[in-house]
Amino acid sequence: MRTSALRLSVVYAAIFAAALLALVFVIYLLTARFIDTEVDAAIERDTAGFLEAYARGGVRTLAAELTLRSENWSRTNAVYLLTDSQGFVLAGNLPAWPTMHHDSGPWVDFVISVQEGGVEIERPIRAMVLEPSRGLRFLVGTDLSERYALVRRFAVAAGVGSLLVTILALGIGYRQSQRILARVADVSRSCAEILGGNLSRRLPVVGADDEFDTLAGEVNALLARLARTTEILRASLHSAAHDLRSPMHRMRLRMERALADPVAGASRETIEVTLQDLDHMQRVLTALLQIAEAESGAVGARPEAVAMDVLLAELVELYQPQAEQQRIALNVSLESGRQVMGHRQLLAQAVANLIDNALKFTPSGGCVQLAAHADGTRLVVTVADTGPGIPAEDRSRAVEPFVRLNETPSRDGSGLGLSLAAAVARLHGGSLRLADNQPGLLVTIDLPLV
Repeated sequence: MRTSALRLSVVYAAIFAAALLALVFVIYLLTARFIDTEVDAAIERDTAGFLEAYARGGVRTLAAELTLRSENWSRTNAVYLLTDSQGFVLAGNLPAWPTMHHDSGPWVDFVISVQEGGVEIERPIRAMVLEPSRGLRFLVGTDLSERYALVRRFAVAAGVGSLLVTILALGIGYRQSQRILARVADVSRSCAEILGGNLSRRLPVVGADDEFDTLAGEVNALLARLARTTEILRASLHSAAHDLRSPMHRMRLRMERALADPVAGASRETIEVTLQDLDHMQRVLTALLQIAEAESGAVGARPEAVAMDVLLAELVELYQPQAEQQRIALNVSLESGRQVMGHRQLLAQAVANLIDNALKFTPSGGCVQLAAHADGTRLVVTVADTGPGIPAEDRSRAVEPFVRLNETPSRDGSGLGLSLAAAVARLHGGSLRLADNQPGLLVTIDLPLV
């Protein structure tokens, strides 16, 4: 990991250094060009002034002006020279006409030697040469030593600054790379533990609100769902094995007795009871499969817009005869035009389980109320009965598979009705809640509207 962090840091620092050096070089060129432009502009201004003096008073006035300006050599670093047709120096601070190294029109470049502290120093000069009349030449220039020194100081400062910034960037990049790789290492260790079977392990969320935290949150949510599904599967398998063992044992005993009893009546009764046990086993297995599909999201059909008022009305019509037979009032209150996106068969099965439970536990003369209404962006479906209800301390346990509270011989359900309804609600982005109906039980399912 350290090698990777160093490699990443070096790469990032190299890219940053290259970009910084390119920027410094561009600034250097622009600065040098700006100084050159300012130097040329200053020389042109001086030259214009001398030409104006020449126009006013001729050679004498020009010479006087050049002599006056030459006295400020040490302060201005200006270079002046006026010669006649014979090359004789009329004015200026140069002893003779210099040898030109570069000549492009009026602009020339040359070098002069100056004594400073007993040491001869060469100084670069930038100048303009003009001939106001035949044989008469004058030169106006400036010493470029300070300009070159300024550019060199800028180059040195830029180079040192770039080096320091690059070193700083390298350090910061290395530190950031270490942090990133440390996060990757934490994720890798967590994944290794999860793959090893520790489903309670979660990816670390450090609160940085970055991509790692976002990914960790999504993976943790997936792991939580997987752990829940695994726990439900484990509990369901354990309960199913226990719940199915008894009817299978009874079926075996009955069939053994039928084989030993030649009486047809006894055999017919045995077969009928055995078929009842088989029906119970089939209902249990079907409910388990439906719960597994809902919890895993592995539903074959594509979701569709389901008109819940139509679906609930069909369920009321289906259970109305049973309610009348038990002398229970089955009332309904539905808002029309409300749709949810989901699986119609599973939604119907979930609500049917709630109605079936309500009718099963509501005594004769009681009431079951089915209602559906919109609450903002949610559809709230409620099934309320006037039965014994469920104590508050048992409501969280009541939605677990195979849990049957206050079981009596007449209420021998599989204990999967509420569990299936809760799983279907979660599959559709909703939830199932149990509450007191005073008296009875109030079951609420909320689902997102289309």
